[in-house]
Amino acid sequence: MKKEDTHNVRFAKLQDEYLENRKPETLVQMYTLVREIESNYILDYMAKHGLFFNSDELQDKIEDATIFVIDKYLKKKDFKIEKLSAYAHFGMLKALFKDKDKEQALKEISPEQWMELTPTNWYE
Repeated sequence: MKKEDTHNVRFAKLQDEYLENRKPETLVQMYTLVREIESNYILDYMAKHGLFFNSDELQDKIEDATIFVIDKYLKKKDFKIEKLSAYAHFGMLKALFKDKDKEQALKEISPEQWMELTPTNWYE
């Protein structure tokens, strides 16, 4: 692959190779490329929207977005992405906002209710 190939072109080549040979090594290369893209997308989104996540949360969001894309290849034999950038963008949004309702509910809890919570029921 040429260094100047876009992520979409590089991914399309890897995807075609994986769909042809189903080698785990090819899927790992796809994962690595998607993780790089998701990291860039999430960091750009955070900068544009003034968001902050601690390092662990950020890595979890990147991992969730990456798995959203790669997991489909493990579940559907003929799964194919036509344009990675669009699919990765959706994975990023899903990862960033998957816990939004739970986080909003926690923000609306009074100090007294916080005192009653235990770590085992925080996200129920």
